[in-house]
Amino acid sequence: MLDTGSSSLARLQGAYDPSGDETLQATPYAQEVIYGGGAWAGPVLRSALCFGHGHHERRIDDALFALIESEGRPFRGADGILGLAYRDLNPAYDLSTLLQQRGVEPPVNWPWPFPAGHDLDLAKFKDFLHKHPRTTLTPVFSALEEEGVLRDRFALTVGRAVVHVTEDRASPHSLAADPLNRGALVLGGGPEHQHLYHGAFHDVQVLHDLYYNANLRAVRVGGQDPIPVPPLDAGDVASRHSNALLDTGSSFLVLESSTYAAVLAALGRHDARLPDLVAQSQAALREDRGLPNHAVDPRHWPDLHLHLEAPDGRDTVLRIAASHYWPHNALHAGQTICLLMAQLPHFPKQSILGLPLFAGRYTVFDRQAGGGPGVVRLATAA
Repeated sequence: MLDTGSSSLARLQGAYDPSGDETLQATPYAQEVIYGGGAWAGPVLRSALCFGHGHHERRIDDALFALIESEGRPFRGADGILGLAYRDLNPAYDLSTLLQQRGVEPPVNWPWPFPAGHDLDLAKFKDFLHKHPRTTLTPVFSALEEEGVLRDRFALTVGRAVVHVTEDRASPHSLAADPLNRGALVLGGGPEHQHLYHGAFHDVQVLHDLYYNANLRAVRVGGQDPIPVPPLDAGDVASRHSNALLDTGSSFLVLESSTYAAVLAALGRHDARLPDLVAQSQAALREDRGLPNHAVDPRHWPDLHLHLEAPDGRDTVLRIAASHYWPHNALHAGQTICLLMAQLPHFPKQSILGLPLFAGRYTVFDRQAGGGPGVVRLATAA
């Protein structure tokens, strides 16, 4: 998974074989990362890391990554996660003192010294880790830039917000061959790759380098009046920084609670049947299923328009087609799901602008633009 809402590189067991890695170095660090949904824990290892092939290959010899030791598969079948956000979202804990007390020599976390069960109950493990010195690891993409391997920007294309499935028994190979399921990650690249997009870029100002923090000013439903989006609560500004995040790790457009309620009301004014279909989809999704494709025709739904702060202080308006927040053949053949969601209960008044925003677009995360945290630039994917 390519996640602009986190910064850690982690691999599941079975997707990486430490015994075959001649450059592997163990460390005393351990990580646990908790997302809006799902979590993992494991040791931090150091190794050589390569991207690309042939003359496009880029390599660093001291990349830090985690090997996931906790049970479960949090990434919906993916082998791991590449976090592409900034440094402060890559914390780790130094267990040197504990390892020495346990007689582990040298005091490193590989092989993993903790048995399964109690020690990796993730809630208890979090409390356990927080008793040890905290440090911040250099994320892989930041390391590539700092070592002069790549420029401090990357770009990606996304076809859809969720996998397109026309046959429930489709193999991973056939799913990957579907053009709607394909995309590209361009490390170090941006607007110069003109074969990946067409038309002009629309720029969004990054307000802080914790996440890709943005200022969402309004949401417009179809041709109705814009719905103002409230600012972040004053008490959350120091830790959360803005009222919206640009997050490719989320398959949903998660809107702050009052904004979500206002969007549902606007959908109801467009067609009184629409809010109930949203509720039906959310109930079905809790059972990991969708509604029949024929129950929802995206052509009868209004597009959404997000008003975001641009680098010049004006509004950049980005359209999300109804087919991107109501994709057909989503996760299961013949089923559709709604990708609108209300603010998570434990989150501040903050919207998470996930893959429905990026679907059908070529997006450049230019972290060196403007002399500040950067600019996110969006154009139509070719």
